Amino acid sequence: MVTQVVLLAGGKGTRMRELTETIPKPMVEIGDMPCLEHLMNIFNYFGKFEFLVSTGYKSEIIESYFQNYKNVKVINTGIDTMTGGRVHKLSKELDDNFIVTYGDGLANVNIEKLINHHNNHNGLASITVTNPISRFGLVEFEKNNLVKEFIEKPLLKGVNINIGFFVFNREVLNYLDEDCTLETEPLINLAKDEQLYAFKHDGYFEPMDTYREYLEINKYWASGNPPWLDFN
Repeated sequence: MVTQVVLLAGGKGTRMRELTETIPKPMVEIGDMPCLEHLMNIFNYFGKFEFLVSTGYKSEIIESYFQNYKNVKVINTGIDTMTGGRVHKLSKELDDNFIVTYGDGLANVNIEKLINHHNNHNGLASITVTNPISRFGLVEFEKNNLVKEFIEKPLLKGVNINIGFFVFNREVLNYLDEDCTLETEPLINLAKDEQLYAFKHDGYFEPMDTYREYLEINKYWASGNPPWLDFN
């Protein structure tokens, strides 16, 4: 049974300086609620979870906001710690199996199916992947350079990206140290050891990496039907 979620919320959010000079990026509000709380509500839809929020930059703001939440524990893992190091520093707090995801990426991942997927293979780790939409329109043309078609922001065929929503067995900690970046050597070595399995997500996913994406996500929330909470 998996009931523990680690939320990586320690980065400086330098690409969103308009909003992150005074608050950490996971605390940027969507509507009247910080992104972190929207993320928690994705998990809450599927049951009761305990959240470990791994902080760094302006940790005190996150600590203050969640101080009265009984199912949220905020732990400062350092200003400059990399993603793998943040998980490693939580080792004393972690269950036998736990979820790790990024504190600024929203997706309507079916958490129940993700956990079942993890329980049904023999690996130590599961990674959620999706087929991304191109940020740019594509131009198709013939061999003589005659333009035939414009394709506005298509799905990138044959490409899958990591969107977080990992499920890890505690033994994954053997692949980590205090200075590592989760997305490089640890995942590469798990794959080499045939311990990493992909869970395919075909629904909504959007990181809040830029001010434009922040505005888009707020439009979705204002519509009354945010796609990260659409599990139908």
